[in-house]
Amino acid sequence: MIKITDLPKILVIGKFNPSDLQVSVSESNRKIDSTIEAQLEQIWQTKKAKANEDGRICYNGISYRLNSLEEKDGKVILDFGTFEYKVRDGLIAIPEYFNLSEEYWRKGCFTCASIKTSDDRYVMVELSGKSMNDNKVDLVGGLMETNVAMTTGDDIFKSFYNELEEEACITKKDIQQLCLRAVYVASGTNAAFYFEVILNVFSTELLARFKENKDADIKSLRVFTQAEYLGVLGTHDSLNK
Repeated sequence: MIKITDLPKILVIGKFNPSDLQVSVSESNRKIDSTIEAQLEQIWQTKKAKANEDGRICYNGISYRLNSLEEKDGKVILDFGTFEYKVRDGLIAIPEYFNLSEEYWRKGCFTCASIKTSDDRYVMVELSGKSMNDNKVDLVGGLMETNVAMTTGDDIFKSFYNELEEEACITKKDIQQLCLRAVYVASGTNAAFYFEVILNVFSTELLARFKENKDADIKSLRVFTQAEYLGVLGTHDSLNK
């Protein structure tokens, strides 16, 4: 059993391709504490009101959570459930939530990545402050939402490809190498699908493309040398970095 104090915690690590992943979707197996759950609607309404006041985007949707993960015979076997964003986001606003055991945890799925260009620069995004993400600079990635139906390992990769294009104007043809490097439970009890990407394009080309980006959540692309990139990760507010 994982403890909060152990997080972030790697569940599996390797260099996985879509064919290495077996995927299913079932009813969520998240255990529910009725006292904590009863607070969620009020928390959501308060958050929406504050977002409207601040001019930030606050929406409720359906995203995946990790029901289970097993590594067996060289395959990673994943079962997903679903839940609303207002539940996913609201739980961590309740201090008592962090006293609960693992079966109560969110384990909401998201993608993130280290992205290296052909001129040895590393790509991150500077956020606009218009979304509910409080980080100023972050890895490319996002929530794994149900607009992508999870039936095969390809669908996990598709969820990430969508984020690459939306946030950083990176398409499949720009990719030289890509693999799912790890799945881990993050410090906030969500489940991260961490990719490693090597591109066949220069950072200057990506920066030029980004001028046409329409994603309201992203203010700019940031590119770093390896030393700068490690420095950003090492001093980041998030323990997951």
